[in-house]
Amino acid sequence: MNKIMQNKTTEGNKTQGVIFNIQRFCLHDGDGIRTTVFLKGCPLKCIWCHNPESQQREMQLITYASKCTICGRCITVCDNRRIEDGRLIINRDKCKKCGRCVDVCLNEACDICGKYVTAEEVMKEVVKDKVFYETSNGGMTISGGEPLHQPAFSLELLRLAKDENIDAAIETCGFGQWDFFEKARSLGASFLYDIKTLDSEKHKKLTGADNSLILDNLKKLIDIGADITLRFPLVPGINDSEKELDCAAELIKRCRGHIKKAEVMAYHNLGIGKERGLGRTPALDIESATAEKKREWEEAFKKRGAEIAPIT
Repeated sequence: MNKIMQNKTTEGNKTQGVIFNIQRFCLHDGDGIRTTVFLKGCPLKCIWCHNPESQQREMQLITYASKCTICGRCITVCDNRRIEDGRLIINRDKCKKCGRCVDVCLNEACDICGKYVTAEEVMKEVVKDKVFYETSNGGMTISGGEPLHQPAFSLELLRLAKDENIDAAIETCGFGQWDFFEKARSLGASFLYDIKTLDSEKHKKLTGADNSLILDNLKKLIDIGADITLRFPLVPGINDSEKELDCAAELIKRCRGHIKKAEVMAYHNLGIGKERGLGRTPALDIESATAEKKREWEEAFKKRGAEIAPIT
């Protein structure tokens, strides 16, 4: 994790945000080589979320059981921990996210997820790879979580990227106020727009909200000529039924000529370990989608007359 700051910034009135990672040399978060900024906070709670540490905006303690040797060093600096039956027990309700456990751990078995930063501090990291953006038609992608959950911070990042002549993309679930999308579009942002399922009731069951606002915002983005890549996060046995593939294919065909492309995003189960590291029981515990399954999905769209751009 790129730890820009450990504590909340107090530099005048600069716009602050809460991030949990800055990942460089990304190849699947938009065109070219990109630097992806991961923000904390999301209005949806997808049961398959691969970044569950992004759902809450607040800082969180995350632990990695596979790295912990039960050495007891963290217990010497924290009263909310104990070793019982050879296991480390943590009272997370009393955790102050002070980070002292992180400081003394020799195995990097715990971390405080979430850092307060200014948009300017983030941009200092982003511009380091500007030469790669220029040679690959890449840039910066704001992800999460959900960028709309920190609108002022996200818009300031877009403004700074525009000043630096760096391409910027927003990875979004589409659930938020239209005003943000309009402002982001005016700052030159493109949109990686996720469609979880077109079944409204099922969408509510799987994510905690129906999809009417998401589809309305998509229509408005199309109406203003925004640069849109539709993305379909597919999970085996969850949102890949024949009916759902039919509906998704019809959406792609209706949007033909108005979107840049459509992509299938195959489920991977990296979020399961993170859920446990946050002290939670995963809502979904299945194997990652195979490369073969992804090809099957892409072929299913093709047979329905919908164009899909494979992610290599």
